[in-house]
Amino acid sequence: MMRALATAMCGLLLIVSPAAAQQQQASRPVDPATAASARRLLAVTGATKLMLGTMQTMIAAQRNANPQIPPEFWDVFMAHARRDTTRLIDLLVPIYAAHLTRSELDDLVQFYTSPLGQRLTAVQPDILRESTVAGQQWGEVIGRMVGDSLTRAQGKLPPNR
Repeated sequence: MMRALATAMCGLLLIVSPAAAQQQQASRPVDPATAASARRLLAVTGATKLMLGTMQTMIAAQRNANPQIPPEFWDVFMAHARRDTTRLIDLLVPIYAAHLTRSELDDLVQFYTSPLGQRLTAVQPDILRESTVAGQQWGEVIGRMVGDSLTRAQGKLPPNR
């Protein structure tokens, strides 16, 4: 059981490490007006919904790769993530503010509240899901090519010394 939990924690580290890497950047102060614009942008783009959907997909892969980890672990993890989206937004606001000006954030809010922006927001989860599948297929092809190439080259490689 302890080994299963350790494996789960390693898997989760892969899921949440990008956010942890941004923790230092996220602790930078942001002026209130820019923070409000960033929060509006995150709200109108459905950022938390997209991130939770991506997490759900990653956890599904982790479940399949680590069947020794009890399913309840993943269920409780996602339940906590769904309840804690405020903290996620708090981590994202300074990141957006570091890369976009208040004016740019406001312009993006204006776009995402337009009919075209709302359309993009509506189809983006499908685009992301289908793009992920396409990326996995692409990666499998590259993996097979590299694996075949290394297998063919093995007979030609000098012995290890």
